Amino acid sequence: MLNPNKIEDLQSIEKCRNITQEILRFGVNEAEIQKIIKILSLELEDTILMRNIQEAFKNKENESEEKAKPKLLLQ
Repeated sequence: MLNPNKIEDLQSIEKCRNITQEILRFGVNEAEIQKIIKILSLELEDTILMRNIQEAFKNKENESEEKAKPKLLLQ
């Protein structure tokens, strides 16, 4: 993780913020931001972190599907 107390890391943090601002200037919506995060996570060298991110999105999608299903009322 980047440490804001190190000058090299501070420059990297600034670069990350600039990239984020540039992406937001495109006018991306919530779904597009999520897709960007999912795609970027595939580029991580830390495969455990990548899998955790992918799994989090998979769980979110499953929750959304469950909420969208009509519920049957049994009497």
